[in-house]
Amino acid sequence: MAVFAAIRVSNSKYSKRYSYGLSRIEDLVSLAIAVIIAFTAVDLLMSVPSVTPFSNLQSGIIQLVSVIPLFLSGIVKIAGGKAINSPSLVSDGFHNYSDVYVGLGVGGGLLVSFATGAGIFYYIAIGVAAVGILYTAFKIGKDSVIGIMDLPKDKRVIPTISEIVKRNDQVTDIRSIKARWAGPVIFVEIVVTVNSKMTIEEAHDVADSLEKTVLREISDVRDVVIHIEPSRNPERVVLVPTSESDTIARKTSKAKGYLVVTFIDGIRVSSKAVEVPQEEITQEKNAQRVVSIARQNLVTDALVMDAGEILSSLFAVNHILIWKAQSESVEENIELFVRDKLDKL
Repeated sequence: MAVFAAIRVSNSKYSKRYSYGLSRIEDLVSLAIAVIIAFTAVDLLMSVPSVTPFSNLQSGIIQLVSVIPLFLSGIVKIAGGKAINSPSLVSDGFHNYSDVYVGLGVGGGLLVSFATGAGIFYYIAIGVAAVGILYTAFKIGKDSVIGIMDLPKDKRVIPTISEIVKRNDQVTDIRSIKARWAGPVIFVEIVVTVNSKMTIEEAHDVADSLEKTVLREISDVRDVVIHIEPSRNPERVVLVPTSESDTIARKTSKAKGYLVVTFIDGIRVSSKAVEVPQEEITQEKNAQRVVSIARQNLVTDALVMDAGEILSSLFAVNHILIWKAQSESVEENIELFVRDKLDKL
């Protein structure tokens, strides 16, 4: 009854009210079954000194035959428990096996004693049965304790999740993968990094894809929580539009030229001036030309007075962050940029 009550509780609507449900009740029931089985073995061993060995062919045969329905019942319970993913029902099946070991020990001892006339074989058979029972108790108890202590029941799960995450080319790094077993189900927590220039929608799509894949490929997983962190490249390439007086141009797309400055870990490592021909072209083509320069130089940030709607949109599409200059001084604003003193435009 305890087993079926545990299955009912772990799958009830009441269980869903809690973050990790009540599935762990099956681990507790399995542990209780393991303790009962262990006591069976201890009781069997303690009864040996008070039992006088005897040999009886008929009693031995009856004892051996009586274990058949117990054995079959155990098989059904274990198969059913695996089919519905219920560790407590599987444990109850092994509980049947402990009774089978007792029957085999007693029946085998009676038959061997009858065949040899030596009572010592009765004690040996009882001892072997007790060892089998203790092993069964240890196996059930170990799995139950592992579940209760949040240890991995299946060491293949986390490597499998890791392979799933690595298949997503939008993930730049895996920070951590945690799996918590609660009875028959697994709750997964994953922390990954993605390109820091991704939009919230793009990052959400990555998390959604990972969640669906893990749930689809690992049947025991009930819930997946994915935390997204930005992957910050130590290299930043800044585009600054310049005017004829070598100050920051008022209109980014109509600048005389562009200064491309590269930083690694906040240290300026190179500067390059890019001149552009002054042509009478449409505002859209002007903006596209600026973006082309940015792409060619792998620009990550733009430091401007004003970008305009078209250029701002193109920068956003190319994941280029736009920073608002505080004055017309190029060097002053670059210094403010390095110190994170500028606001995003």
